[in-house]
Order: sequence, then structure tokens, then C-alpha cells
Amino acid sequence: MRTSGILLQMIGLLVGSTAAFAAEIDLKAFKEDPPPLPSPTWSVVGSVSPTYTTNALFSRDNRKSDFYYEPDVSVRLDGYLTNDLSYRLYARALYEAFAREKHGNFSNARLGGRLTENWFGWRFSAIYENRYDFDGVYRDLAFTSHDVMGSVARDFQLDNVTLSPLLLLTYRFSDLAEARRWRFDAVLGIEVKLDPKWSIVSAPLFEAYWFTDGLNSGRQDQLYSVDLGLRYRFAGNLSLTTTVLYEVRTSNVALRHYRDLRIGPRLDFAF
Repeated sequence: MRTSGILLQMIGLLVGSTAAFAAEIDLKAFKEDPPPLPSPTWSVVGSVSPTYTTNALFSRDNRKSDFYYEPDVSVRLDGYLTNDLSYRLYARALYEAFAREKHGNFSNARLGGRLTENWFGWRFSAIYENRYDFDGVYRDLAFTSHDVMGSVARDFQLDNVTLSPLLLLTYRFSDLAEARRWRFDAVLGIEVKLDPKWSIVSAPLFEAYWFTDGLNSGRQDQLYSVDLGLRYRFAGNLSLTTTVLYEVRTSNVALRHYRDLRIGPRLDFAF
């Protein structure tokens, strides 16, 4: 999961936050319904992922490899309004800290809510997120956003294979004109269970961005990502996944093209 830390450079003329946001899609958040309990439940969910990247700054011409460290932690309140309508309130924080490219450090904090209707196995969600993006690790506030999202998702079980398609549409309102944009995501989560502990996992995705204001007005980006990972489950709430990911961004602004290869483990936990 990657995000660039040069936020004003990214969005101003802008290296762009496309790849960054690619990483923000957490399939687990869309797959997991809260348990049907009579009272709401609290949980802490997160991940820690040291990663090697071949393009730390998402650059077309100045590719620099580096290692970075990314903790991502959410506190959630889950419950049901009816048997088929669930809600989630959450606070989430994450940052990326690079070993050498310190000016690539990035962080954000979010407060959000989600309503999900389960209809014949399909999950339809409406999501609102108030987001604060920072240069550095919670150093300087770069911009504030209000993201309004709608999604549809479902799981398909075929023997030992689980397929989890997700479609997501977002509009971002922001106090920074260049950050305002539409975003469309199409993700296919894949898990092949080898035995109760080991799985092969993948989440190929396509993203499209249409920027609407400021210096980015008229800009259109497309992002393509494929990955392959091996997951080991220590317990139902603790797993380790090692992944190789290749990502390409194209744009009608040629300078925003880039490619990146990332390799690293990720420890996922939930309590």
C-alpha cells in the first residue's frame, strides 16, 4: 500500500495521488459484515508492512528505489439497524516512512461512517469519510477532504476458491482545488485456500480518475495493478502475507506516467 509524501507536488502540478489511493482500498473493509449481535461491537483492525519499492516518488523519469514502513490502524464500531442493514463508524490513521527518500514521507487521518444493505448476497454500501492529508509523518497539513462513496460487492465461493468483486465510485470535495476528482475502482479479490493455514491471494485492480478543478482540471489518470501473495494464518485474527505487486499509471498528462514494483510482507491483525 503506497502513497507519495510530496502531496502538494503530487496534486498541484502534480505527481498525482493515483497510486497512493490505489493502496487505500481495503477489501476486508467491504467483505466483513459485523456479527449479528444485539449490541454494537468495538474492534481494532490494522496492518504493518515493511516494503521495497522500485519507484518511491512515483516518477516517470527519476525512479528511485527505497524501503518504507507503513502502519495502518483503525478503530471501528459495528452494529445493525435491521437484520440486513449494518453500520460502521471508524477512525483510521496510517503513515509511510522511507529509509532514504525522507521527503516522500506521507500520512493521513480519517473519520468515517458506512451503511451497508445486504440484498440477496450483494452488499450495497454508502460511505462518508472526512480525511486529513499531511506532508511528512503528521507534520504539515496539506489539505482536508470529504469523500462521498458508493459501492457494491459480493463473495462467490467455488470449492476452495473465494472471489470477491468490488465496484466503488467516489467523489472528493476538498479545500485544495487540485484534489477534487471523481474516482472509479474495480477490484477482484481472490483467495485460494491450500489448507486451513495457507492461502494464495491476489487483488488485481483498475482505477480511473477524473480531476475536476484547479490546475488538474481535465486531467484523467488510469491505474492498473496486479499482485500475487502467499498468506499464512496464525489465527482467525492474525495473518502474514508476502506479496509481489506490479503497478502502472497512464494519464493524458504524459509526465504523470509511471511504473512500480513492490515486494514485502504485511502483518494483519484484528482485536
